Amino acid sequence: MSQSASAADPLSTPEAFKAGLIAAVSAYLMWGFAPMYYKLTADMPAIIVICYRVIGSVLFLGAFLVMSKLRKEILAIFCDFSRLRYLLVSASVISINWTIFIWSVETGRVLDASLGYFINPLVSVGLGVVLLSERLSKAQLAALAITIFAVLYKTFEVGELPWVSVVLALSFALYGYVRKQAPVSAVAGQLVEVLLVLPFALVGIWYFAQAGTGGIYPAIPVEQPWFLSLLLFTGVITAVPLVVFAFAARRLPMIYIGFLQYIAPSIHFLSAIWLFGEELSIEGLFAFGMIWFSLVIFSVDGVIARRRVAKLA
Repeated sequence: MSQSASAADPLSTPEAFKAGLIAAVSAYLMWGFAPMYYKLTADMPAIIVICYRVIGSVLFLGAFLVMSKLRKEILAIFCDFSRLRYLLVSASVISINWTIFIWSVETGRVLDASLGYFINPLVSVGLGVVLLSERLSKAQLAALAITIFAVLYKTFEVGELPWVSVVLALSFALYGYVRKQAPVSAVAGQLVEVLLVLPFALVGIWYFAQAGTGGIYPAIPVEQPWFLSLLLFTGVITAVPLVVFAFAARRLPMIYIGFLQYIAPSIHFLSAIWLFGEELSIEGLFAFGMIWFSLVIFSVDGVIARRRVAKLA
């Protein structure tokens, strides 16, 4: 790296790379250990936890907003429907993703969630083909075909579509696609998303406060402040990794982001078996094996492709 290049782009320095690497690993570790936290709130139905997750995110990001210079951007987004429409879609999609993920933790289906996030990168590639008319290399096509076969295999062998995995992978891939198209910054976009969902979260809390939760805690557990704090802190669990990841994404090449993204589902996989006692069947292990094999093909192809581009540059 030349001295002039470093001077021209302060984010291309070795110090920036190191900071980005630490931030990316930190973000994926936080995402990886998230199921352990949601086990603490498992006595509350997932839909109510989501409501508190939204409220907590608004409180945390709102405090961050006060200390930052994003207020003008937030107001500008709400006044510009051409940008706001993207966030209306992304807010809806990520709400589905959050709900299914927390429900999977509460019901002992973390392995299914892990599988979903393992296949997510390949689903993103598939969306690129369908929505952006992108062309796949032979290796990418093979990896995608193996992934589809793995899902079909598990469906027919177990007798049930792994819908948790499919919904999580599709929703997060679609969320990534929409946010990539949205001309907004990461933090401002996330705050607008939770602000859009906030009225539904407040109505949900009010409804369950009247109707009851069917669990051991009321919808507003004011007599259990420690549990109320746990629920509101889900907003921090949500927001902090995204803010840290946004910091990392500006400082790291995408190849590093691509490799590091497997940290989180790997932790999900190991914690599901060793901590939560979920059973991994032979069929499930074979499906995971095929997914891992397809990810190896996908990753190696990405490395080779980038080296070719670097040589031509």
